[in-house]
Amino acid sequence: MDFRESKNRFPPMSEVRLDPAETALLLIDLQYLDASPDHGIYGRMRREGKGDVCAYFVSQLPGVVTNARKLLDACRAEGLEIIYTRIGSLTRDGRDLSPSYREKGFHAPPDSRDIEILEELARRPDEIVLTKSSTSAFTSTQIDQMLRYMGIRSLICCGVHTNYCVETTVRDAYDRGYGVILASDACASLRQDFHDMALAVMDQVFCHVLTTEEVLKRLRGRSRG
Repeated sequence: MDFRESKNRFPPMSEVRLDPAETALLLIDLQYLDASPDHGIYGRMRREGKGDVCAYFVSQLPGVVTNARKLLDACRAEGLEIIYTRIGSLTRDGRDLSPSYREKGFHAPPDSRDIEILEELARRPDEIVLTKSSTSAFTSTQIDQMLRYMGIRSLICCGVHTNYCVETTVRDAYDRGYGVILASDACASLRQDFHDMALAVMDQVFCHVLTTEEVLKRLRGRSRG
C-alpha cells in the first residue's frame, strides 16, 4: 500500500472551529534567513554556486509569500490573533541555538537582516513575534502558555519548511490539544517530494491540510454564518 494512502485507514478528524476569538494565524519562519532568495541561507548558497540545490524551493517562494499574504489580510480582517515565529538567537555567536541549527548554519543574530520578517508580510503594531532557537515553536518559545492565556484553541499555519519547522510545530500543536489547519500552498520545502510527503503524513492525523483558497472560503463562510 502506498504510504500516502494509509491516512484513509484513520477515522476523519473533527472540523477545526474558526471562531475569531479562539483562532490565531501562525506564520512560521517567513524571514530573510530562510525564505528569501537573496539573503540568508539561500542567498549564500546561490552566491557560492550551489543554486541548483535550492532552485525548487526558491521557485516556490513567490507563491508561498503571496498566499501567506492572502491569509494574513483575511485573518486581520476577521480579527484573528496574528503570531509570527522566526529563527534567531539571543547571542551574536549563536551559542544558545539548538545543535541542529548550529550544524546547519541556521543562525540569525539579534538585530540582523536575517532575523527580520519578510517585508511583504511585515507585522503590525501589537502583533506577536516569537524568536525560536529550535525547529518547533513549542520547544523553544512560550507559545503554548501564551495561546492558553489568550484563549486560543485553533491555529491556521503556513510557512517554511513544510517537512521541518512547519511539521514539528504542527505535530506539537496537535499533541497539546489545538485544532490545526495547514495551508498547503503557503508552505514549501527544498524538494517537492519532501513537501508532498510531509503533507500526506500530517493530513487528517495532525491537522487538516487545505489550500489557501479553501481556508479563505472557510473564513468567508464563517462570516456569512
